Amino acid sequence: MRQKNSRQSNPNSANLRHGNWRQKIAELQAEREALFSHSGDAVFILDSANHEIIEANARAAHLTGYSMAELAGMRLSQFMAGPSNISASINSLLNRGEGKSRGSLEQKDGTVLCVEFTVCRIIRDQVPMHLILVREVEQGRPGRTLPGDVDTPVQPFGNGRAGISEPVYEFPNIIGKSEIIRKTCQLIGQVAKTDCTVLIQGESGTGKEIVAQATHYYSHRSTGPFIRVNCAALAETLLESELFGHVKGAFTGAIRDRKGRFMQAQGGTLLLDEIGCMSLSGQAKLLRVLEEREFEPVGSSNTRTVNVRVIAASKSNLKKAVAEGRFREDLYYRLNVFSIYMPPLRDRKEDIPLLAQHFLKKFRLAMGKGIQELTPETLALMMQYEWPGNVRELRNVIEHAVIVAKGPVIYPADLPSNMATSAA
Repeated sequence: MRQKNSRQSNPNSANLRHGNWRQKIAELQAEREALFSHSGDAVFILDSANHEIIEANARAAHLTGYSMAELAGMRLSQFMAGPSNISASINSLLNRGEGKSRGSLEQKDGTVLCVEFTVCRIIRDQVPMHLILVREVEQGRPGRTLPGDVDTPVQPFGNGRAGISEPVYEFPNIIGKSEIIRKTCQLIGQVAKTDCTVLIQGESGTGKEIVAQATHYYSHRSTGPFIRVNCAALAETLLESELFGHVKGAFTGAIRDRKGRFMQAQGGTLLLDEIGCMSLSGQAKLLRVLEEREFEPVGSSNTRTVNVRVIAASKSNLKKAVAEGRFREDLYYRLNVFSIYMPPLRDRKEDIPLLAQHFLKKFRLAMGKGIQELTPETLALMMQYEWPGNVRELRNVIEHAVIVAKGPVIYPADLPSNMATSAA
């Protein structure tokens, strides 16, 4: 009888077990919601088969700049910036199923962030998936070696000399396959791993800041800050305070201590953009910092030591400025340790189709439009144009065309009117 009663109690036990499972499922669902809603990290869930994003949280949308709807179906590698084999490193982690790596993430608007990826394999509804946590690395925080970190984005290729191969350097933010751009990337790859000062020259709009960013993110300083100073915008009276900082009471309005750009860039890279616009007195102060790696903030007698890599950029010909007495010769030679020249777009027109497609994708996603391509006539018109504003002008032209285009393709009529007039 006891045995029978025991058997009769089994349905209740089964119901109890069922209830426990329902409770467990509810708990797991609550944990998942908590992870997605309250995690300080960007969270992505990927299909293990094709590595496409199935789901992402609000933090992931904020970090990447894409909406959660846009993220669905994208691959994590599409956000990778900097050295080309960072994407390969992430894919290697996905294939292994777990681990950490550090790299650069490119937001929808083109901003590049230094981030840390954590990968783990999960099972959801009996389907294998990957959970990816992405966290922005604090600027200036010392880097550490992580499993999966890759030191060099190079792939060997034959250079025509028997038994000798040279590395190919590719940087996702530098668009183009022309020989002159290949040589530019080669120079970036060669100098980035060093700490020497770099001088980047080229016309306005050619992409000098992008070259500086690539040099930084491929260097051992990549986990440190990248600080840009527009020297053309600095008034003479503010120059010293902006670069070197000041202490409280140093001048009227100095109500607190302030770090200058050199200290903000400590452990990283400082880009001095439009260095040719700096006054001669400012040049003298800069020269001392470059030579001695030390300075005093305005209003202080305490000498500060700085560990910063300096990259200078100029649209003007500094050698000519030296001859005209507008730029110090000693500073010019101190900056010109390693020189990179960014060519105007008219000298690399074979890159126009790639650049146009790159900006088309960027703006059609940002505006939610289904434009897929440019007509051959549109591209021919763009190839004839001289592009006085260089890549920046091309970017603006494509943005204009995406705004006014009404169908899936861009026609010549969608381009700014001045292009047709100039080409004619």
